[in-house]
Amino acid sequence: MVQYFACPGCGESEDLTGSPSPDGIRIRCGRCDTSWLRDAESDKCASCGGTDIVQRQRALTQYSRGTQLSIVGLVPTSLCRTCDRRMIEWTDAGRAVPFNYRSAALDPDALASRQDDDDDNHIVITP
Repeated sequence: MVQYFACPGCGESEDLTGSPSPDGIRIRCGRCDTSWLRDAESDKCASCGGTDIVQRQRALTQYSRGTQLSIVGLVPTSLCRTCDRRMIEWTDAGRAVPFNYRSAALDPDALASRQDDDDDNHIVITP
């Protein structure tokens, strides 16, 4: 199963490398040189610094037939109760976090890239 990782320091999700360590797999960001344990739970939000972090299931997808996008699995992801409030409400309705949603708990630039309006009742997902 493929897991999504983003650097808690800068939000980078591509330039990451992992290596074994006595405590587990240590991930290092090639962009900002931040290092963290792969399976360690985030204890604070990368955007606001808050500590009210919850885990929700994020959809793993692949194109199964041409342009048909299928959910092939679920993986836990961290969400901040403050910064990701609307996505937590979305998942509380029994839905998975969309595959391309950028969690503010993991990505400090996610809030700035959001195009959702607090007056609307919908979630806008940006890649």
